[in-house]
Amino acid sequence: MSVWHFILSKHFLRQLGFAAAIGVAVIWGSLKLLDLYTLHGRSITVPDLSDISIQEASEVVSSMNLRYVINDSIFDKDREPGSVAWQDPAPGTEVKRNRTIYLTTVAVLPEMVPMPDLTDISLRHAISILETHGLAIGQIDYQPDIARDVVLKQKFNEGLIEPGTPVEKGTAIDLVLGEGLGENITIVPLVIGMARDDAIRALNRSGLNVGEIILMDDSEEQIKVYLQYPDPLDEVQYLQAGSTVDLYFRSAEIFDFDKYLDQLLSVPIPNLLGLTPTEAAAVLEKNELEVGMEVFEEGAVRDNARVYRQEPEHQEGMIIPKGQSINIWYKPASTETENDNG
Repeated sequence: MSVWHFILSKHFLRQLGFAAAIGVAVIWGSLKLLDLYTLHGRSITVPDLSDISIQEASEVVSSMNLRYVINDSIFDKDREPGSVAWQDPAPGTEVKRNRTIYLTTVAVLPEMVPMPDLTDISLRHAISILETHGLAIGQIDYQPDIARDVVLKQKFNEGLIEPGTPVEKGTAIDLVLGEGLGENITIVPLVIGMARDDAIRALNRSGLNVGEIILMDDSEEQIKVYLQYPDPLDEVQYLQAGSTVDLYFRSAEIFDFDKYLDQLLSVPIPNLLGLTPTEAAAVLEKNELEVGMEVFEEGAVRDNARVYRQEPEHQEGMIIPKGQSINIWYKPASTETENDNG
């Protein structure tokens, strides 16, 4: 029998069909088993584990055929120790059975850091070192010493604290500084519009302490300085180093600080027309503005010049940010009236 006749025979075709059927059955069965193993078409929604204890999180995860691993911990005094602070994957993510959820928990014990040695260094340097170690600056006091604004003592709970002593991260360290020779006077910085921590840091860097803190809104979210006393906006304020500055706060969720600061830090555009260069400069200085470009027309010198043009122009109700420049054009005093009439 030839090969061709054998291939076309009923016996061969029957065996071939039987083998094909077995192959299809094996493939179908394998796919079904794979679906069962991987739960094809089925998923589990990751639960929200934040702010619950690790024991509760373990029960929730186990009941949903998931696993968990604690891969980190943080210290947060505002959250419950031993609770879940963060998770990966995030709540609501669709995952397969037995997926591992990685958890970050709130440490039961606060993180400790060694107290740095701040003596014999400047106040600014000391503040930078404290921030690097996760510590804060507390009360600043001064005592007679030739070294001005240099740390003489570092204190905690009204007692000296030695370098290397373990302290909780976030602890406020008090500093005693030298007041130098003569009066130790410092300029009060403008902190209006700053967040609380930024305002405190700015005052500390100037050798000042925070006095009374007044919250003017019910909300304590995103609070910024609304007012300060002494207030350096009207005129430069000087205080003895170590003095206090009272801060009034409002919530940026309630109050529009952008609009407030635009108005607060702006002045009306002054009318300089007809003034001498000296008079114009005095008016600008009084309004915390700068003299910009000065143009003297032919025949105009400082002794006989008068302002006949300015940019920006003076208009009723128009304001300009403090610190901006105003450009001025001068003509001889003899032509000022002619120009105004023309």
